[in-house]
Amino acid sequence: MAQVDEPPGPSPSLADNLGFLLGHAHDRHRALAASRLVEVGLAPKEYGALSVLVAEGPLTQQQLGRRTGIDRTTMVAVADALEEKGFAVRERSPADRRAYELRATAQGRRALGRAARAMQRAETEFLEVLSERQRGQLKSMLRRLALP
Repeated sequence: MAQVDEPPGPSPSLADNLGFLLGHAHDRHRALAASRLVEVGLAPKEYGALSVLVAEGPLTQQQLGRRTGIDRTTMVAVADALEEKGFAVRERSPADRRAYELRATAQGRRALGRAARAMQRAETEFLEVLSERQRGQLKSMLRRLALP
């Protein structure tokens, strides 16, 4: 019996399924962003955590996990990776001597600058099929859905 070749890619029957579309777009953007971040030496979750540390200052791992949406177990690995790369350091919390806070280093701030430029290139490439107006509308609509 002859084998029939399947058409490449997802089934057209999913073209109107919101969950599929959002998931597929997310997967495509995440892969593109990850490929750009690897050039800087960061994984996507490390980039998110470092972004928050630079913007908000020192935080405990628990606080950083809540601010980034990273679960506790994964947050330990992210914090370890940032520290191993010299992008963050753990220091005793001045507010609670039993706790440790993560703080971005100067090297981490420089890496974040490079990473932000890499992420901007990834975003531009990902959204190149949309007009500037459509890009703004998409971000606005996603903010309304994701951050009610």
